[in-house]
Amino acid sequence: MEAVIVERSTSPSAVIVSIPHGSSDITLEMQSNMKENVLLTNNDWFLNSLYDFLYKLDIIKVSANYSRYVIDVNRSINKKQTLGDYTESLIYHKTTFGQEIYENPLSSEIINNRIKTIYQPFHSCLLDGINNSLRVKSKVYLFDLHSFYVQSTADIVLGTCNGKACSSELINIVYNSFVSENFSVKIDEKGLRGGFIVSNYSSINNVEAIQIEIRYTAYIEDRYFGEEEVIHKNNELFYKTQERLIRVFKNIKEMLDD
Repeated sequence: MEAVIVERSTSPSAVIVSIPHGSSDITLEMQSNMKENVLLTNNDWFLNSLYDFLYKLDIIKVSANYSRYVIDVNRSINKKQTLGDYTESLIYHKTTFGQEIYENPLSSEIINNRIKTIYQPFHSCLLDGINNSLRVKSKVYLFDLHSFYVQSTADIVLGTCNGKACSSELINIVYNSFVSENFSVKIDEKGLRGGFIVSNYSSINNVEAIQIEIRYTAYIEDRYFGEEEVIHKNNELFYKTQERLIRVFKNIKEMLDD
């Protein structure tokens, strides 16, 4: 299985999206090293399906094809030896609910292989997409797409690294586009202020970035989510939300294309 999926636009696009946590697939190596009955919680469930319309809007999409539990491409490579909380780890040793994942500590060989085969190809594809667009566009706008449950009650949370990753003009365009479709929106809520992808790529000249988080209850099902792997969704809610998101991103794209 390929480590990354790239959906390219038919014409040069100023808008690129990344989906680093949209897959729940794990490698055979990881499966063989895991403890039994571990629940790999808090993936960004169904997110690739939710945003499967982006290519129709000529928006480039770069998606990780393996779970964040194999390796989290939204972390700095400098955190590869971190054994602490998952929010600070390139490779998680515990689930988001604090459960131990592995029978034994992972070897340096395993860690380095995951970096080489999954982490590096993802970032290579994302950087290539940005650089290719910059050759024909004066600015590039990167939207890093995620989902969440506990950190906020808003439908949408925009993460801007406290305003460091983008201009106020871009924030206003994105914020108003979501509000126009009756999403409740917050900016830079605690824990959702933007991760490595947003902070790293917004440091490139003429690149602005925003992390866009959608709450589980806004597209999966309006219920409590606990320590679980989500298998089912409310299809009526899912597709109605997708229709609203199509209009949101169409409006954003139209306002940003130069």
